[in-house]
Amino acid sequence: MSHAIAGLALLAAVTLVNALLTVAVSRRWRTMMAPAPAAAAPGPPALAVQEGDRAPAFTLHTPGGDVSAATLAGHPALICFLRPDCGPTRESLPGIQRWAEANTPSGARLVAVVSGPPAEAGSLLDAVGPFTELTATDPPDGPVAGAFGVRHHPSFVLLDADGTVTGTGIGQGSLPALDLLTA
Repeated sequence: MSHAIAGLALLAAVTLVNALLTVAVSRRWRTMMAPAPAAAAPGPPALAVQEGDRAPAFTLHTPGGDVSAATLAGHPALICFLRPDCGPTRESLPGIQRWAEANTPSGARLVAVVSGPPAEAGSLLDAVGPFTELTATDPPDGPVAGAFGVRHHPSFVLLDADGTVTGTGIGQGSLPALDLLTA
């Protein structure tokens, strides 16, 4: 009779292990078959500001003085977020220059925000310096880039004279205003 009791105990143990494994496999299967979380909206990456929004609060310290949404009021402005080690940033410089030549004589402002430490930004600051004195560096993910939601370079924000965003773009050639919007 002791062999029968040992057999029944072994059978009970195997049955219990089987039940536990079945529960574990069922839970795992349910998590794998659950619908995937909603993906980000298709299309290009976006900034935190969109057309029709007011410019966010920011302060940028430039050689030409502090720049903020308030100091830009009354002037259309193009804010360019650039990065020194970025090929598309370099490719966008002729478009930025054309915009500046066409618009700054009538009072528009060009603001260049270079992402990175000043030591690395020198050549890019020199490249945009002839178009504007409103240039400064901002740390990657710094306060100015954060206010506008910049995660990719180059990024552009076009403001009208009352501080409303009239256009945004990410990447070289992404802002038609560089070519089309002339005073």
